[in-house]
Amino acid sequence: MYENEFYVTGAKVGKPAPKFEMDAVLPTGEYLDRFGKVNLDELLKQGKWVVLYFYPLDFTFVCPTEIKQFNALTEKFAKLNTELIACSTDSVFSHLAWQERKDLERLKHIHASDNNHVVSEAYGVLDEDKGIAWRGTFFISPDGILKAAHVNHGEGGRNVDEVLRTLQVFQKEVAGEMVPCGWQPGEDTL
Repeated sequence: MYENEFYVTGAKVGKPAPKFEMDAVLPTGEYLDRFGKVNLDELLKQGKWVVLYFYPLDFTFVCPTEIKQFNALTEKFAKLNTELIACSTDSVFSHLAWQERKDLERLKHIHASDNNHVVSEAYGVLDEDKGIAWRGTFFISPDGILKAAHVNHGEGGRNVDEVLRTLQVFQKEVAGEMVPCGWQPGEDTL
């Protein structure tokens, strides 16, 4: 009658986020010295919140508009004890080359490579036919719980200011506050 294709993902809101360790271009150092690793367990041990955001490909058109906005707000995320991690299925070599161009420029946050597609698949954003990750944004609390997951199919860009606001909503919620609809930072909670 109906033909449906279902995806199975390890990423379930309210449950522990899928663990990962990925090669990455780090924000410090010069050229190849910027290559390193990003490990979710290590960030959680530091008591960090994590915003992991996937995008389809390096050297594209919509992706740099989002990544540049995340980059512009890196310090605001850092003040909220949050590590930003950009991620695509491109290699760290591609990431580094892209950061050397004016259409992107150097990132102030981690730029991870899911070249083997393991993390994209675990988080349910992998397009297996194309070998790319869709735009997915995942909010992980310091206790490792996935607080929210937003996944977009296609070329519609994210609102990075809304990502920052959503992070603050869940930080308030974890602190035991109830956050009403439409809440903005600085406003009272319930």
